Parts: sequence; structure tokens; C-alpha cells
Amino acid sequence: MGQAKQAKRQRAAKHGGRIFALRPMLVLGLMVALFAGGAFAAHGAFCIDAALLSAAADDARLVERVATDENAQAQEKLQAEDKQSAAYVWFAGRSDSGLKLRGAVPSEEDRQTLLGMVKAHFPDLAVEEKLKVEEGGPPREQWLGAMSFGLKQLSHLKHGAVRLSNANLKVAGVAKSAEDYVEIKKALAGPLPAGLTIRGDDVRAPIADPFVFTADLGVNALSLAGSVPSEDARKQLRDLSRELFARPGLDDRLQVASGAPKNWGEAVTAALRALSRLERGKIAMSGLAVTIEGVAPDQGTAIAVSYQLRRDLPKIFSTSESIKWKEAKASHDLGAQVIPRIKEFARTKGSWPQGELPPLAPPRDAASR
Repeated sequence: MGQAKQAKRQRAAKHGGRIFALRPMLVLGLMVALFAGGAFAAHGAFCIDAALLSAAADDARLVERVATDENAQAQEKLQAEDKQSAAYVWFAGRSDSGLKLRGAVPSEEDRQTLLGMVKAHFPDLAVEEKLKVEEGGPPREQWLGAMSFGLKQLSHLKHGAVRLSNANLKVAGVAKSAEDYVEIKKALAGPLPAGLTIRGDDVRAPIADPFVFTADLGVNALSLAGSVPSEDARKQLRDLSRELFARPGLDDRLQVASGAPKNWGEAVTAALRALSRLERGKIAMSGLAVTIEGVAPDQGTAIAVSYQLRRDLPKIFSTSESIKWKEAKASHDLGAQVIPRIKEFARTKGSWPQGELPPLAPPRDAASR
């Protein structure tokens, strides 16, 4: 029995030795297989990466070529626009010494036509022109229409300029008068000649020195006259007048002008509020001086109006007041009736019964009836 077990152990050891003898070969085979597989995979990955890099390079070259073409086209477009802009810029400037013309005209015929327009609009001004004939530009009729419109606006300016770039017009300067200012503002608001666009409006109202404003309050109407700094200020004064004065009529003869003193709007508002407390009267503003005159319903109101105006006016303005009240007028009329009675009493040496004064004379208006 013991010999049988020993023989069995020997056979198992021999078999196990064979297995252990095969293990190095199995490991080596496995390593070879893994290496071969890894090398193949690495080669495959390398091939894929190379293909991707090649495609990306092709795409980059394509994008660069497209961008270069687009940049070239953009540059050509800008150069064409610059060339066209330079070809169709025209300028006219007016000063006390005369008129200057610069820029380009499409043809010699158009140049002569333009000079004829200048002569018609500015017959008394010396003209200095340096116009160049260059081809191209807007259609002839459109260009001439823009020229005529620009020169017309320049004729309303005391000094200033008009500039036409293609079909874009800029106007700047000081108007000759309030009427000219209104005319040029209306024209620039439209309608405009065909194809023309206003790209700049820097037209200022004429300077008023001194800057004068008056408001005259009558029985049935309020009259406004003189200068205002803008159309917006004019509208605000009209609205304020309708709010303050219960009058059926508002006579607006205001004109827009430059040169209003600082805080002018605050000052004119204070003056109109003071005037609104009078039954009739007038305010006048000339530069920084404000005057008010009129009739108040009573003495207290007259004093209050004077105080109110002095309080509300900006400090840089000065004021003078001449305000009367109804009691003063009534006292004057009563004195005019009593004094003759006293004189008559003195003349008759008090001969009236019981020392009475002579009877009052009838009022003037009653006597006239």
C-alpha cells in the first residue's frame, strides 16, 4: 500500500515538472504575440495620425488661401471706394472776404454750370476756385441738383461751408439772420433732392447782442417778442405762457438767436411768473438786466411781486420794478374831487350852510353821459 502511494507521487511530480518546463515557452510566446499586436496597433495609430495631420494641413492651406483671396477683394473694394470718394468730394466755404471752391467736377461743362450757379447765389462775392475735372461720380442731374441745393444753403450763412462727398452733404456755419436760420433748417429737414443725404447739420442761429426778450400783458392777450436760444426754448415758453396766463390770445413773435446769457431760461421763467400776478404789465430782458412794470390788484400784491422777482432771478441778473396798484389810482381820483370843494369853501369863506362843503361834482364818465 505504501509503495503504491509513493509511485503515484512520483508520477505526479514528473507530470508537474513537464508543465513547469513548458511555462517559459508559453510566456515567451505570449510576449511575442503581445509585441506583434502592439507594434501593429502602434503602426496603425501612426498611420491614422499621419493621415489626420495631412488633412489638417490641407485644410489650413485652403483656409489661408480663402482668407488671402477675401483680404485681397476687401482691399480692392476699399481702394475703389477711396478712389471714388476722393473723386467726388466737393467743398464751398464762405467768409467775409469771399467764396472758395475746392474739389472735383465730372466735366468741364459741369464746372461752367457750377460757376454759373455760384454767380447767381453770390453775385457780390469774390470767388476763388480750384476745381479739378475728374471722371465718374453720381449721375449728372443728381450731382447738379446736390450742388444747387448746397449752394442755396450756403447763401443763408453769414460764414460757413458745405461739403459734398458722393451723395452725402454736410452744412456748418452761422446764419445771416433769424429768417435765414428758419429757412435753412426747413430745407435740411426735407424734402431733399433725389439721392441726397444730410450727414451733418451744424448750423447755428445768428448772434443777438444784446439778447432781448419782452412779454407784454394786455387785457385780452399776451405778446412775446425778441430772441430765444432755440426752437425747444420757444415751445417751452409758449407752454408756460398758456399755463400762467388766462388770456384768450397768445401773440408769438419770437426768433431764434445765439448769445443768450447763462441761466437765461431760469431768468425768463421767473420774470413770466412775476408778470402773471399783475392785471396788466410788461417785462423786458436785455442781456442781464430785467425790468417789470404794470398794475397789481392791490398794494400787497405789488410788494410781493417785486420781492418774488428779486428772489427767483439768478444772481447774475439785475432787476428794476415799477408796479402800481388800484388803491393808489382810486385815492388820486378822490383827491381830484375833494380839493376843488375845499377851494370853493375857502373862496366863499364858509358861506355854505352849517359849514358843509360844496357837493361833489359828478364823476367824469357820468358827466360825459
